[in-house]
Amino acid sequence: METDKIKSRRKSLGFSQEYVAMKLGISQKAYSDIESGKTKLKTEVLNEIAVILEISPYSVCPISCDCTRDLERKHSDLVSYLVEKGIDIPKEYM
Repeated sequence: METDKIKSRRKSLGFSQEYVAMKLGISQKAYSDIESGKTKLKTEVLNEIAVILEISPYSVCPISCDCTRDLERKHSDLVSYLVEKGIDIPKEYM
């Protein structure tokens, strides 16, 4: 994970660690641990940080997007299979 990109982007936007931490609903110390790489970042938190800092999660953690693409491909394959077999798919899974 390239946490230096998070720190660099935060600074370029003029945001303090306190501001980003507040937007995430965590302490400044917890956010500092994220930037320093002391904390393993969950995908959901990575996505929230990306929104706040207006960056792509992929620029910070390339593997996160690779995993997402793999899941999207598997979902698409499953949907195609179910359609091919004539199995109804609930709308919330489409």
